[in-house]
Amino acid sequence: MEENEYPAFGFGIDYGDELVYCEVIMGHTSYNIHFNNKWMASIEYTEDFTWLQASGTILPQKLVDEIGLQIEHHYK
Repeated sequence: MEENEYPAFGFGIDYGDELVYCEVIMGHTSYNIHFNNKWMASIEYTEDFTWLQASGTILPQKLVDEIGLQIEHHYK
């Protein structure tokens, strides 16, 4: 699998009481979310045009939505 097969980008995000580096890696059906190089969750865009966490450490929906907005802006 080539490195560019799954595009990725990153940004700073508040998680808990600290600023972490959030990296988003595009997959076939979901986006893998890493905080400070540690896999945290996978999120998906639903048919209802909302973001849903598919697996991983339970993140607040507000945070999932914020990451989703970053994805939408990045790929616009």
